[in-house]
Amino acid sequence: MMLTARFTPLRFTIQQSRSRKFRTSRPQRFEASKQTRPTMSGNAEGETKKVHVTVEEVATAPDSRPPLPRSGHCAAPLPSWHDQDALIFGGYVEGPDKKRSVTNELFTFSRAEGKWRPVEYAAGPQPQARLTSQAALVGDEVWVVGGWDGASGFLCDVWALDLRSWSWRQVQLQGESLPQISRFQLIPVGDHHLYIHTHRSTEDILLIDTASCTLSKVQVHGPSPPSRGLHTVTSLPDQNALLLFGGAPQSGPMLGDLWRLDLGDMRWTQLQPGVLHPAPRCSQVAALLASRYVLYFGGAYYNASKQLEMVEASQNLLAYDTQGGAFLEVQAAGPLPCPRNAGVMVPLGPDEVLLHGGWRAFVETYNDTHIMRLGG
Repeated sequence: MMLTARFTPLRFTIQQSRSRKFRTSRPQRFEASKQTRPTMSGNAEGETKKVHVTVEEVATAPDSRPPLPRSGHCAAPLPSWHDQDALIFGGYVEGPDKKRSVTNELFTFSRAEGKWRPVEYAAGPQPQARLTSQAALVGDEVWVVGGWDGASGFLCDVWALDLRSWSWRQVQLQGESLPQISRFQLIPVGDHHLYIHTHRSTEDILLIDTASCTLSKVQVHGPSPPSRGLHTVTSLPDQNALLLFGGAPQSGPMLGDLWRLDLGDMRWTQLQPGVLHPAPRCSQVAALLASRYVLYFGGAYYNASKQLEMVEASQNLLAYDTQGGAFLEVQAAGPLPCPRNAGVMVPLGPDEVLLHGGWRAFVETYNDTHIMRLGG
């Protein structure tokens, strides 16, 4: 069943929603980086209760950032041979007059320069403007899947961007037909697999094999997470598993549950969050750090009056310890970004992530860039 306006209200039209985030691994660059362990604190028995994160705003000069703020875009890391570190694509851009439009622009970010740069595509076909699509690094390409055209159409196409020539090609998948999808999650696993989790993924999960360009349905077992969109699903390579958190159903309150999908037997298990119980939310962003901690930022929920609000500051930044099986309190060194949803978060290394853009419901669209790293 297609998601409708009831699904809702983050920013698509006056009352439609948007997705976040992207989260993907970057093993090539990780191997070349020195990993720092996070500073932890706990009680007398050694129970871990806090993780320390340093927050730094970068790309603050007007000429070092994209010209317009944006939300609902997607992001991916770039391979180690590239002179840039990450890219963003598409989204909703907002002009000085507060008018919004959908774009297919692409910008790259350099960690060394602390600067965004626009990319001019090579001549040839290119994907139409869109938001709430998802992107993943596949070898020397970035693949972009689905999204929403900003008017009435959800998309079911797949595009691959050559990172050397900046030329696009449309990928024709064999096997299953890709449905029109928006507000979903695309999760790269290994060298050739892209899992897709949508609001339809209750009995199976979609899998793209990028080597053979085939799409298949993989049956899942056990009680499955209730249907949702605007959630996060993060790959846990050391555990051969996926971690799902939060999201929004087609109707009703936001979700704050936590699930693990074992990729060995394709079985879902609902996890208990530990002592800390994060507030329900949707359209947050997430990324895995130090192969252990999933860092979550932002999100939105409905208040008692059914008005959309941003997650309060005390719950804005969370970390889940995938080895300890509990949410941890985050102690941040440096000012946190303003509460928001529909931004992007992408790894820059084993202990560092990039956060860009987003939207505070009916208040402001952001164009700021922050780097968060473990340790303080």
